[in-house]
Amino acid sequence: MSVSTLLVLSALASSPAPADAPRHQLSLYVRSGATVYLSPARTQGGVGGGLGLRDTVDGRWLLQADANGLTGLGSAFSVRVGAGVQRQGWWSPAALVNLTGVFGDRLDFLTPEHPVAITGPALGLGVTLAPARFNLGSAQVSVLELGVGVGTDRPGLGLLYGLTLLEVGMAL
Repeated sequence: MSVSTLLVLSALASSPAPADAPRHQLSLYVRSGATVYLSPARTQGGVGGGLGLRDTVDGRWLLQADANGLTGLGSAFSVRVGAGVQRQGWWSPAALVNLTGVFGDRLDFLTPEHPVAITGPALGLGVTLAPARFNLGSAQVSVLELGVGVGTDRPGLGLLYGLTLLEVGMAL
């Protein structure tokens, strides 16, 4: 492991849990940003926004799912499910592992390896880092989350990129 990875993990694990924190805290969030899947066989995604539901377990562990409408390369739709860990406290950076599916319009590229357009959604498994996340009472705000992942368009791999410009959530 690199030194920077160890520093991030130790910062996430270093803050104590508040004594009165609920075991499960559900929150609803809205987000805006971009998701793009690029492979030798297709390009899919765009910019837009969406709505999601998050469960924060013991103030540290995150389970979330969201759906996003995207435009720019036609009309697309992405669905993301993820799990991760956050630092407790008012500044709560997070790291998550996500499975993302991108559905809808796309640009197909016919090559000798892909003589026929690939059917189905683009699927990617990746990591999202959210260094600028803040808990403000029952609200959560995150700015500039960065995500990268990998998917398969057999034969070959695709890259999945995600950028969240702003995410605002409210505890239920």
